[in-house]
Formats: sequence, C-alpha cells, structure tokens
Amino acid sequence: MPSPATHATPVSWPDDFPATWTGCPRLPLPTLLAQATDTFGDRPVLLFDDGTALTGNDLRRHAERFAGYLATVLQPGERVALAMGNRAEYVTAYLAVIANRAIVVSLSPEIGSHEAEFAVTDAHCVLAIADDRSHQVLTALRATGSTPLRDVITVGDNEPDGFAHLTADTIPLNFTDVDAALEDLIDIGYTSGTTGLPKALAGNHAETLRYIDVHLRLRRLHDDGPQRMLMPLQLHYGDPLTWLFGAMCCGDSLVLMRRFSASRFWEVARTTQATTILTIGSVPSMLLSQPESPADRDHDIRSAIALAIPPQQHAELERRFGFSWTESYGSSESGPAIKMPLDVAAEFVGTGALGIPLPDVQARLIDEQGQLVEGPGTGELELSGEILFSGYLDNPSATAEVLHDGWLRTGDLMRRDDRGVYYFLGRSKEVIRRSGINIAPTEVEAVLRQHPDVVDAAVVPVPDAMMGEEIKAYVELTPKATFDPRGLADFCAERLSRHKVPRYIELRTTAFPRTPSQRIPKKQLMVDGMHRTTHAWDRALDSEPAS
Repeated sequence: MPSPATHATPVSWPDDFPATWTGCPRLPLPTLLAQATDTFGDRPVLLFDDGTALTGNDLRRHAERFAGYLATVLQPGERVALAMGNRAEYVTAYLAVIANRAIVVSLSPEIGSHEAEFAVTDAHCVLAIADDRSHQVLTALRATGSTPLRDVITVGDNEPDGFAHLTADTIPLNFTDVDAALEDLIDIGYTSGTTGLPKALAGNHAETLRYIDVHLRLRRLHDDGPQRMLMPLQLHYGDPLTWLFGAMCCGDSLVLMRRFSASRFWEVARTTQATTILTIGSVPSMLLSQPESPADRDHDIRSAIALAIPPQQHAELERRFGFSWTESYGSSESGPAIKMPLDVAAEFVGTGALGIPLPDVQARLIDEQGQLVEGPGTGELELSGEILFSGYLDNPSATAEVLHDGWLRTGDLMRRDDRGVYYFLGRSKEVIRRSGINIAPTEVEAVLRQHPDVVDAAVVPVPDAMMGEEIKAYVELTPKATFDPRGLADFCAERLSRHKVPRYIELRTTAFPRTPSQRIPKKQLMVDGMHRTTHAWDRALDSEPAS
C-alpha cells in the first residue's frame, strides 16, 4: 500500500517535543507518588464503573497502612504473587509490596492451577495476595507444600478497606521513608511467546518511570487539558497501572470497568465523564458489533489511543463514535516505542499505519537475510535508544535471542513507507508460509472482520503436504447469522490475493477465549496441540465440516 500522501515528506515530531525525563523526575515510585499526592492528592484519580471513586490521598493512605502490615511478614527482595481483579486493593497491594522493596508477581485472578504452580515456583513467591476468584487455587497450591508459598492473604469484601482485618493495629509505612533504588526490581510478569514456556519479565522503578515520563511529555506536547481515561483492561495487564501512576502525577484520572462489556461501554463513558479511551486487541471490533444507537455519541470522549486499529474499520470507528483514533505501539520488552503524531493522523486513517518512533527511540528493519533495510521496505523491527529492557529473568538464552549489540529484536514484521511511517504486518513466528509465500494472519483476519456476520476471526497455519502450510480461519458469528463458509471465502477472494484466501474455515460455537488484553490466545484453539481441520469447511473440496 503506498503512502497516503502524494509526496514523500518525512513524518516527524515537532521540534518542541519535551526532552526525555522532563515529564517526571527519576525517583523511586513511592517517593514520586508521595510528592505527587502532596500536590494532587485531593483529586479523584481512580474511578470504577459502579461509582466507586478514590483520590490519590485515599490510595496512598490505604497503601501505607497495608505496607506497614507487610513489613512484619516480608523481607526486601522477596516475591509476592498478586492475583486480583479490578478493585482498589490491587493498587493498594502493589504499592505496599514495592514500598517494602519486595517484588510483585502479577497474575490473572482467573489463573489455573497449572499456571499458578509454574509462576509461583519459577518466581519463588513466598506470599500470595488473592481475591475470591484466585483464593481457592492459591490456597490449594500452598497446601501441597511443593512451592515456596508461606501464606495466602485474601482481600475482604469491603472495598477499599479489604485489608482492614490486617492493618487495624499496624503502624503505617510512610512512602517518604522508603529507601529504594531505581534499579530495584518491583514487578515480574510472564510473557508467553509463540513457543516454549512463559518467560519472566522483571521490571525496575526506572522502567515504570519510562511509561510515566512518555505519557506526561505527550500530555504536555498536546496540552489539551485534564484527561479522564477509560481503559477496558485489567490492572494486572500493566497499562492501567502505569497510566494511573501518571495520572496521580498530573491530576488526571483513570476509569476502569470491573469487567469489559461492549454493550455497556458507552454508558460507562457517559456516566463517568471520560474524555479519552485506550483500546487494545479486538475491542474496536467488539464495539462496532453492537447495534448502532444514539449512545454511540452521547459522551465526552475526545480521542482514542488504540493498539492495533483494524484498518478497514478505522474510518467507521471515527464516523460512528465521533472522535479520532490513533495508533500506539510498544511491547512488554520495549515499552512505548512508536506512535502516530496527531498533526498527520487524519492522513493515515484506514492505512494500518502505526506511526513513527518516539524522538528518543531508534528503529530499523532487518530482512530475512539479516541485512539492514534502507528506505522503504519490509523486515523485522529492531529498536534501540530509550529501551530499558535488560533481559528475561534468569533466562540468558531467551535474552540472547532478543538482545544483540544494543538492539532489541521485537519479533514483529513491519513495513516502512517512503515517509518513514511503520505498518505492522504480523509476528515473524506467526507468519504462514504457503508455497514459499509469506502471509500475515492479521491481514486475513482484518478482512474477515469486515464481513457483517463476523464478530471476530483467528487465522492460523495448518500443515499441508503440497503447500507446506495452508490457511485456516476460525470465525465467531453474530447471534442470528448463518454459517456460510463458501460466502466467507468468496468475501475474502474479492478483497485478497488468491493465495491469501483461507482454505479451511471453522465455526466457533462458543465465544473466543480472550487474554486480559482482549486478544485471542490461538494456542487455546488447538486440539491435542494442533490446529485440526476435521471440523472445518474445506474450500478445495467445498465440503461441509464433519459432524
């Protein structure tokens, strides 16, 4: 796809883009937030869709109380599993743990027993903090005696005082008394790539400060007044937490839904008076799948930041909901890296463009032969500059795969146009190799999502003796739709090259599973470790799926 402009003037950031580390001081997080609450602490900073609201002072007070209790049971450097949904005590617990110079291991509250055992054992967690969903799994794990877990703390029902049963007689640990260093580890998360066991990503204060610094510098650059961000994600995913810390530093606020609901989304936006949203994964498609209504524009939202806007739906998102949607790119390893400048965003609507590297990030493309791509071209994205990732915890071989000579291999295939703008093509390990031709699943998925009967789609490779790999699509349909695989294949054929049309199409009879970021975990679609074609329609045979 050519650049949307008729000329090749490079896209760039304005000369007055605030310099690195002018957004927030480089201080340990408890110290930074203590200073922030001295200035903005009386303002509502964390709001939930059921009306619960807390100020910065509220969060600090509860966190310092719980930190005082944890000081009696934790030592610096020990690891604490935190498996809790969207509630105020997640923030309380997170800050209380790091105030003790201990380390948070972020887990989903819906974690299974196998996942819990792996994470708790791998990270050497001595304590777990659970809600009513994760309590049973973690207490059962502790009872086995096979892990380092000494105790499981379960939050009470009386939010935000869910730890009151522990803190009544303890002396609070004041954030100003925390003697931490920027290099101290504060959290560990697990990333499951396309192969192998999950890898542990350990972050320190400086890495979290990087997110805050970028957020506050962009906010100063755009200077569009106070923001109230509605984010349809869980706190353990990471982005809501770093955005909340940035909000505490400037007087903004974060709105969270206890659980994401596309049907309630705009009502929540209206009642909470949100001014901006962040979406990720399939959220835009899920919002568009709802019946059109006056509520679509009955809100105060001015803009959206999105990770992976469906290109074919971009213009419709802006028309229907009444505000601009712009891309942002980063990963757990890279942190914020690429973003679309607002002054040119309208030129790239519907192109799939991500944007350009932030001023303090360098980007390059490496082709399949390992050669540097000069000018426009396609290759794997590598990043350098203000990329603070130093490696996977206790995993030098995995680290060596992604870090080399000061550059981070992202594993993402990108295209760069003649204006220096980057476009995401797919994960290098997810690319389908059909008859020697590389096919990005994301491109096929984007076309399938355009079909009015399709809620979402997941495209995967399946082995084929003739072609090497063939294309299989799983589709989830709207409630009243009839499964017409030949019609879906024809729909794709009208919009894609012939070699990109799925050979196999399988109907999902239940909703797709979702990660916390609303992505589809394709491994969970496998049967006995394989994407099978037994129950799929076969375009080559024009056959019905087996019963």
